[in-house]
Parts: sequence; structure tokens; C-alpha cells
Amino acid sequence: MRSGTEETELETCPGCRLQRPSLDGATDPYGGASASCWALFGEVCAKNYGEFRDPDVQQLIVDAYMAQHPAFATPAGRRSVAVHLVGLYCSIEESSPSREVIRTIATVFPTKRDVLPFEPIPSLGELDIAFVHAAEDREERGARANLWARAVWRAWAAHHARVRRLRRGEEP
Repeated sequence: MRSGTEETELETCPGCRLQRPSLDGATDPYGGASASCWALFGEVCAKNYGEFRDPDVQQLIVDAYMAQHPAFATPAGRRSVAVHLVGLYCSIEESSPSREVIRTIATVFPTKRDVLPFEPIPSLGELDIAFVHAAEDREERGARANLWARAVWRAWAAHHARVRRLRRGEEP
């Protein structure tokens, strides 16, 4: 303590490296995000889904967040990264609307099989969920989500060929 005020302990998100005040609470089920980052993601999703009602932006937000917070300790975590990278591919490279992205990613692992992790994991912190959270209106939210999603997709460039194979159903 200093001068009667309490210093806030910061935590660093293992996925995007965002530093926020430490928070005890729920976290990403796969373990790729800190509790405070996961809470911010929840706020962004709630506002986008509730107030802005933009499904295409919502899909970008979810896919970018999950691809930016990879966790490979479990089969579900490995599948999550793969599925959301395919989602980014469909949105960014194919310009697919969210309804088509959702249909496509549902076909990537219909049997819930395991998948090899994407390694090495690139540096993923160029932009983060706080960048999207700072948007003041629906238009800015969409623009920021698009910039963020594209930054996450670029970060995974070394794995784009594999994502394309998954998209086409060519990788077992």
C-alpha cells in the first residue's frame, strides 16, 4: 500500500499478452486466456450480440479471440484453435457471411477427433480484445473487429496451408 491506496496486481494473459487488473473468476475453458481477458471478451460479446446485433462481427470476434488464445493441453483445445482458424479463413479469405462460416466450421471435426496442435505458436499480441472493447459505436466495433481478426490471421501465416487443407477436408 502507498498513501492509503491499494496497488492493483496485474495479470498477463497467456494468449494475447494483454495486461489487466487481476481477477478471480471464470476463464476460458481451454486455458488459453487469463480470467480478466476472458471477462473482457464476455463484455465485448454481450454488447455486440445484445446491443449491436451484428452476427458477422460476432463471428469475427469469437474466431479471432479463440485463435489468439490457443491451448493445446486437451483434444478439445486443439480442435478449438483449428476450428476458429478455419472460421477466420472463411471470413477473411473467402468473405463468407457468418451463417456460412458456422456451417463450414461444423464440418471440420464432425466426429470430435483429435488433431495435432499448430506449432510453433506465433506471437499473437499485435492487437487484442481491448482494442475492440474500446470502440464507441457499432461501426467502429465492426472496423476494429475486422482489423483485429486480420492481425490474428496474419500471425498464423506459417499455418495457412494447413488451415486451407482443414477447410477442404483434406487433413485427417
